[in-house]
Amino acid sequence: MDDIIFICTGNTCRSPMAEGLFRARGGEEKTGLTVASAGLFTQDGLPASPNAVTAAAELGADIAAHRSRMLTPELVQEARYLVCMTGAHYDRLCELFPACADKIFTLLPEDVSDPFGGDLDTYRRAAAEIDRGVSGIIGRLAE
Repeated sequence: MDDIIFICTGNTCRSPMAEGLFRARGGEEKTGLTVASAGLFTQDGLPASPNAVTAAAELGADIAAHRSRMLTPELVQEARYLVCMTGAHYDRLCELFPACADKIFTLLPEDVSDPFGGDLDTYRRAAAEIDRGVSGIIGRLAE
């Protein structure tokens, strides 16, 4: 399947912002990929953090309707790309799904800081990092 899935821990902050920003930047149209997000350690149905919703909206992405979901083996198998927010997420995915290591990447060379529990400025900084990474991925995949 032609999916790109952004992965973080709880799927309430970083990966929903990445999903929303990918969509807002025209990533689906430019790359032909369908975007989604999931968490390594979450439960299904949690809303995005209010500060994540605000920070993403300030950059043009609407994630207000987002609900978390756990990354499943089926999602991993069906995805074309799995994009992690940190090196630890990358390592864990490669450990859990070694046959899929060739489609697992990190968003940026450095970890995207986890804004969970932080103030709005903390979320804005994370959103800016994510936006930079998302824009880079769109540019590379759209070539």
